[in-house]
Amino acid sequence: MSRVPRPSKFRYRRGEPVRLIEMSPIVLAGVLLALVVGLCAIWAVLHWHPSAPTAPPGGTWPDRTMTPGAADPQLTGTAVCDHDWGAGAPPEAGAGDLTYSKAARHTSAALKDEVFAEYNLVNPHDGGQSYEVDHLIPLSLGGLDVRENLWPESRLGDGMNAWAKDRLEYRLFRLVCDPPPGVPHLALSEAQAAFTPDWVAGYHKYCTADADCPEFGAH
Repeated sequence: MSRVPRPSKFRYRRGEPVRLIEMSPIVLAGVLLALVVGLCAIWAVLHWHPSAPTAPPGGTWPDRTMTPGAADPQLTGTAVCDHDWGAGAPPEAGAGDLTYSKAARHTSAALKDEVFAEYNLVNPHDGGQSYEVDHLIPLSLGGLDVRENLWPESRLGDGMNAWAKDRLEYRLFRLVCDPPPGVPHLALSEAQAAFTPDWVAGYHKYCTADADCPEFGAH
């Protein structure tokens, strides 16, 4: 006996499209929701950019009793922007062809070990991957390369680490030496004050937008 085929759930009529799948309203709503979420995720990935760091890790702030900061009192105006410095402690104006930062830098390995020891840390000697023996007042802004201006600042983790401070330093150097058109020069004393007593507060003051203090190499 031949089997009688079951009647189809869908009947085809001439001129009508064949419906292969029929969805309930709940299933259809779920599919549309998944599609919207997927499109939003794609948009977020295409438009994502790093935000300004906010969470300070260990080593963000120096101990003020050991690292109060020190600046070269001979610097005035925009002299720190010149390229005529001779190496020394402190550097000598008009005695060479170096930037102030290069002329002032002479931190010895022994001094770095001393800085770590005073902060009860062991120098990892890992090429600066974990810590940067940093100058509280940057050399580029007239800071001195002396013990009172140094502390081991963390380079690890997200947030207000050594890399964020480097971006603030570059921002303030540009405001002192080469501000954008229409922006007045920032006084050197004001730039130095941004790092004492709290450079994180200085970051939030001068890096209010990501574009103000971008990551190095970012456009």
